[in-house]
Amino acid sequence: MKVLVNFGGLPILFRTLKRKEFEFEFCGCTVRELIDELVSQYGEPFKKAVLDNEGDVDVEIRILHNDTYLMEDRMGTSLEEGDFLAFRGACLG
Repeated sequence: MKVLVNFGGLPILFRTLKRKEFEFEFCGCTVRELIDELVSQYGEPFKKAVLDNEGDVDVEIRILHNDTYLMEDRMGTSLEEGDFLAFRGACLG
């Protein structure tokens, strides 16, 4: 499956990814499988920037799936061909 991912909201990843947005092809159909594949390809710097100690997306990161922010079961969210996912740092105010 191929999805469009955007990490523009996480500038720390620019050094690792060398780009803010790109199409990413992976074998799977959930956010967890996508992230596992990204960790496999980009290694420990990606893992430390996105995941917490339990292996879930860090609570300070927001995931926009198409036009909706994921609030519950973020890692289990199903994906479809051509979906858009944006990863953003949480804004505290």
